[in-house]
Amino acid sequence: MITFLSCLYNMIGGEKMLKGIDISRYQAGININALAIDFVIVKATEGVGYTDPNYIEYLTQAKSSNKKIGIYHYARPDLGNTAEDEATWFVSKAKNYIKQAILVLDWEVDVSNTDWAYNFLKAVYEKTGVRPIIYMSAYPANNYDWSRVVNGNFGLWIASYGANTGAPGTPPENKYWPFYILWQYTSKGYINGYSGNLDLDYFYGTKEAWDKYANPDGTEVVPEPTPPEVAEYEVGDVVSFNYLYKNSYGDGKVSSLIHSGTITRVIPGRYAPYLINRGTGWLSNDLILTANTNDFTIGTRVKTTKKGNGSSDGSSNTARSGIEGVITRILPDAKYPYLVSTSSPLGWYQKDALEKI
Repeated sequence: MITFLSCLYNMIGGEKMLKGIDISRYQAGININALAIDFVIVKATEGVGYTDPNYIEYLTQAKSSNKKIGIYHYARPDLGNTAEDEATWFVSKAKNYIKQAILVLDWEVDVSNTDWAYNFLKAVYEKTGVRPIIYMSAYPANNYDWSRVVNGNFGLWIASYGANTGAPGTPPENKYWPFYILWQYTSKGYINGYSGNLDLDYFYGTKEAWDKYANPDGTEVVPEPTPPEVAEYEVGDVVSFNYLYKNSYGDGKVSSLIHSGTITRVIPGRYAPYLINRGTGWLSNDLILTANTNDFTIGTRVKTTKKGNGSSDGSSNTARSGIEGVITRILPDAKYPYLVSTSSPLGWYQKDALEKI
């Protein structure tokens, strides 16, 4: 059977090679224009809802310096997302670079779930007419059954570092694919013009071969304007949830006894853009179960419009009105259920004595 991949391999003859890097938000500030490389592969999305905050800047730099580009999506099947939903999210953010960039599925989580990976690759192909490739390390590439992916003509970008000295070692073995397109050979590479470590890659082909992977039918596409990221919720909204993330990038879950809170900060474009209660944890859109802009919860900033009490049961001295603070504790069954504080507790108040600010 003659496949798209085998035709490309025959065209390039395995003789030419391009050198490049792959980057994400962790390389913020990098000057791509100053780097002596042939291509840049950029993280654009993760899961459903996250967009890398630097991907448009990176791609703009790369194109302005005539470097070949690629765009990758970091898969999160562990969050219960379907492959189709993640493919839709990825294409929605990559659409202005379709037929210009090689499209990539970054496969690092739940790596034995080959059916999910195949369904993502197939969905992207059906939506774009471009066959994406899949990135993974040598172990899953050689220890799980990738027959459906190979038979679907979806190429391989393999990662294998050896001693990870920054220099290429022995090229990795490859069990299922007739050949691999890219080899990521170190995570500790160095290139003049950037002081930090970089992932370094070889592409086995010419610039013309790269263009063929990105735009197999040679169609000219006019990009649509990219709308700005818009967060669905605002500071002050009270939301409920099952769990929180440790940071706005969605790295790790927070074990918390509370399941509702107030959004106190929003960082658009992050995977989990909403800070809850000034530090309890971070939320993504897909974790929010309900939202109410009128409720009070821990972290809500309020002004006291009536007097309260020094004790939740009303047995102490009165607490002042006309003071701004934050709700720091709630006792639902108390006579005065809301504790309002600044640098120290001000007093306990009833709901009708509080006004959200």
